[in-house]
Amino acid sequence: MRVDELIERGESCAYIVCLNMSSDSRASKRSRQGVDNASGEDEPPLDLLALYQSDIGGRILSFASGADLCKLDILNKQFSALTTEPWKRITKERFGMNNGKEGWRQGTSFLRPPVFIHLRDYSYLESGVAGYGYGYYPGSPRVAANESIIVAVSDDADGLGEHPNNEMGTRDASNLNYIRSIPSPINNWRVSICGKAGSEIVVTSNYNQICARHGNDLQRWRYNVHMVNGIPSIGCETHLIVATNGRIHIYEVNLDGRREDDIAELLLLRQTITADSGVNELITPTIAWGPDKRHFIICFNNQIYVYKFDKETGNATLVESIDVGDLVVANVALAEDYIVICSHDRKIHVWNRNTGEKIVYRRSLPGGTSEEIDALCDYELDEDEEEELLETACELQFSCHGHIVVSTSHIGCAICIWDMKTGRLLKRHNEANEEGVVESNDVTDMEYLETLNAFLCMDGYMNIWSFPTNKRQYDMTISTRRREEMVRRVMTQED
Repeated sequence: MRVDELIERGESCAYIVCLNMSSDSRASKRSRQGVDNASGEDEPPLDLLALYQSDIGGRILSFASGADLCKLDILNKQFSALTTEPWKRITKERFGMNNGKEGWRQGTSFLRPPVFIHLRDYSYLESGVAGYGYGYYPGSPRVAANESIIVAVSDDADGLGEHPNNEMGTRDASNLNYIRSIPSPINNWRVSICGKAGSEIVVTSNYNQICARHGNDLQRWRYNVHMVNGIPSIGCETHLIVATNGRIHIYEVNLDGRREDDIAELLLLRQTITADSGVNELITPTIAWGPDKRHFIICFNNQIYVYKFDKETGNATLVESIDVGDLVVANVALAEDYIVICSHDRKIHVWNRNTGEKIVYRRSLPGGTSEEIDALCDYELDEDEEEELLETACELQFSCHGHIVVSTSHIGCAICIWDMKTGRLLKRHNEANEEGVVESNDVTDMEYLETLNAFLCMDGYMNIWSFPTNKRQYDMTISTRRREEMVRRVMTQED
């Protein structure tokens, strides 16, 4: 029976949705089999542009009447509308995302093999080869990114020679091309970005200073603190939020403002909040945005705070606090439904954001039995291994996407895909080690690159796992990978 007859009979809602989703499934299978659509992107139920450009499209245009073509266009729009709600429902159930088919594409992409890119710069070869990129980032390098640029800094310049740790290496966030090295008047231990993409302010910090840079304009200030791991901050288009000992400082982006002495005032202090008065200065606070950037999470000592942030007024309002007991918190992340922390032993702990209760998962064991676990880890280590790891290991890094949290690995340069709803480790992507480009170095920082649906991990070099959700992303990452491989071969031959 023809689809328009089904519509006229009033039977379309359930039946046509089934037809449409079946069509999507077939399209998805075809895309996974083809190199050109290796990202696995689902096709719309009836892609009129592709249809008209095909051979059969030529025959349709030759024989179909204008009325038939109009009806075909109307049916396609009806099909798309009818499948919106089913995709929203199944995506929310499976991945905890609210954006329907786009969320489904992203969630399923994390479960497929990624396109791995190793950015191995060659500025410091002993042979004196012409510089390419910034070079190796020693110590505990940090990274920040927006839609426009990637900025990396290092807290340790030993052995770098010409490049001290008051310089920042920058790359393009889309094609990953090296841009330049930017000097800074302070030693850079941490980095964040605020302001609009393309006109951003790069903010770096050390134990008591912060420096904001926009083009050639600089703004510096000090706090009366001594934070051994640097002053953490997070940025958005309109504001910068800084965490010091028990306090939250909110600055407004002010690119048009000038002081009387003609020195740029890039950031204006709008609010200071005393969140916790009994803070140990030896424990650096951790801070992170929620997925909507309308909430942020911060931890002082063993107390977690969630704030609602109003970008219009620049005010932050406390909406939730959780006492984590004896856990020493090394890092935090905020999902829509969950609060995620990394403890000092690099274990992952999850709280239900709605109830405030810590989640205890059940893990299956051989023989059909099971056990309860209150922390997640992608490696099982004995006591001696745990003790050795605690002496040198960095905190885990997180990126939340619905029910999915992407974390760095307990050991080595790898990323893990976790389902916070079930506590299951869905995938562990270990391409950096498997391709022999790194020697199992621990990751010191991670940043999500939205333009590539990718995760950039710092371990001294930049390693990128990209999970393309469309052909543009796939082509861009494949092109970048080939370019970097070619550069590596040329530089190695010259050496």
